[in-house]
Amino acid sequence: MTDRPNNIDNSTAQPRKRASKGRRIATKLLVSLVIAAVCNLVISTLVDTPKISYIRRDNMRLEEQYGILREKIALAEHTLSDVKHRDHYVYRPLLGVDTLSIPKVYSDYRDSKYASLDGDRYEDIMTRTWLEMDRLMRNIYYASRSLDDTQDLAENKEEFSTVIPAIWPIDRTKLRSVSSLYGMRMHPRYGTWRKHEGIDLAAPKGTPVYATGNAVVSESRWRSGYGELIELNHGFGYKSRYGHLSKRYVQEGDSVTRGQVIGEVGNTGVSTSSHLHYEVRYRDNTVNPIHYFNKDITPEAYIALMEQLEASTEKN
Repeated sequence: MTDRPNNIDNSTAQPRKRASKGRRIATKLLVSLVIAAVCNLVISTLVDTPKISYIRRDNMRLEEQYGILREKIALAEHTLSDVKHRDHYVYRPLLGVDTLSIPKVYSDYRDSKYASLDGDRYEDIMTRTWLEMDRLMRNIYYASRSLDDTQDLAENKEEFSTVIPAIWPIDRTKLRSVSSLYGMRMHPRYGTWRKHEGIDLAAPKGTPVYATGNAVVSESRWRSGYGELIELNHGFGYKSRYGHLSKRYVQEGDSVTRGQVIGEVGNTGVSTSSHLHYEVRYRDNTVNPIHYFNKDITPEAYIALMEQLEASTEKN
């Protein structure tokens, strides 16, 4: 019996064993790395690091403070709304004055005001908050100005009653007609639709013109459109103008009293017939003079004037 040859080559078996062992080690290492990455991901998701915990707490604190800020803004706006309501419907009617007018106080800000917030992660919420704060500050400014006015008027009620324009500027027995009322109209000379900033009182040339309240003469001269013009500064934001005069009896800087003759009715400037153009201005904005004829006008006469105004508006 002969020996069979050994088919296993010891010289090749050893490298194979080493390669197989290396693959097993690499596989275990790769699996370990994957397990470690998964565990790290799970831990980082479920368990905050100190830095993340601080950021989360800080964000929660900021959100809480922002909520408090929004509540305070809402409360301030509600309070200001109540103040404005009382000012408009209580204080000013009691003092007999118009609602405060501050031109451009509610004009929009330029978009560039908030340009620094462009691209910010919280751009929308920050812009909305700034808009609310701007609106609140404007309302505070408005309310402050208005309350200052009403306080000043209340403290000087006696003086105010003597200076406010409150009588007819001419003798009504000389009045031919109220030829043009306050508001939009077709201009009799230019034929264009424009606002008439006063009231036209038709009367014979030479009819005396009276100061409608105590005042200081702020202007007495020829002025384009008005012709011979007198402007009186009554204080408290009120002024009155008397246009198309034939004569002026006062000069700039003179003090006048209610009922004092300051000039005569005429037909100067842009005018089609003898009449007085009379204006009342409050804070440099024209107002309807009819509302200030409260010293020597009956309720019936006032209603008649208002009906004439409505009829004139409908006709135009």
